[in-house]
Amino acid sequence: MFFLFISSITYGKPLIVTTIKPLADIINEITGERAEVYYLIPPDRSIHFYEFKASDIKKLYNSDIFVYIGSGEPNIDGLLSNVKNKKIKISEIDNIKLIYKFEFLHTDHEDHHHHSGKENFHPLFYLDPENSKIFAEYITKEIIKLDKSGKNYYLKRKQKFISRLTEFTDKWRKKIKSLDNKNFISYHYSWPYLTKSFGLNYIDVIELGHGREPTPKHLLEVIKKIKKYKIKTVFSAKQFYNRKYLDILSKETGVKIVLLDPFGINMDFFGMMEFNLKNIFTNLK
Repeated sequence: MFFLFISSITYGKPLIVTTIKPLADIINEITGERAEVYYLIPPDRSIHFYEFKASDIKKLYNSDIFVYIGSGEPNIDGLLSNVKNKKIKISEIDNIKLIYKFEFLHTDHEDHHHHSGKENFHPLFYLDPENSKIFAEYITKEIIKLDKSGKNYYLKRKQKFISRLTEFTDKWRKKIKSLDNKNFISYHYSWPYLTKSFGLNYIDVIELGHGREPTPKHLLEVIKKIKKYKIKTVFSAKQFYNRKYLDILSKETGVKIVLLDPFGINMDFFGMMEFNLKNIFTNLK
């Protein structure tokens, strides 16, 4: 890995580091072979509890651009002091639509609302394709500042990404619109951007905050909603769940448990989006 850093410096390729894989995937769509792109947090881990390593600091020290979200990640202050060059915080990019609070009105959710604030929004903004397009536009401009000779190359690839994402989004919005049942329950509150963008009705979640177990009262209310809305499937991110509580719901209501993946383990950005939407569509059909 260290050789890659040396070679990227030697040959003048921009070196771009992100906290999470989906951001690196989008950047790779734009840069192709003209840049070295890395992410710090493995996609099979919870971003909330990851501990940064010495190797992460080495990556950041050599980076030309560091992209981080600014909410939901581990404490990043110590890392930022090792960034010599451009730092890009998602919350400071104009026009990206961030979700700042839990949208459920249930009183049991009061303790883990995402209250308004620049640093306290839901981090998985890219699951709304419109946000991913805005990010692609922004990061392309920053990359061109580093590699002006690649301007036409980057602009062409960026436009291809946006066109492909538009076509992809239109396809899945039409498919999901055709569903009679659009009611959605998940273990962790991982999917507000995706459900809002694709017209799903987010009914409830099981977990009462990051790593907080649901109370018996809350579980009973989720069970009531499963029965009321005739929910057949409960979804969970692979990175965020406690199987014990999913098994309780399955035993009490007969719901099927389907694991989704908001970070793309062994999948690129489009593969990750396709995987999630296909599984949601198939199991709500």
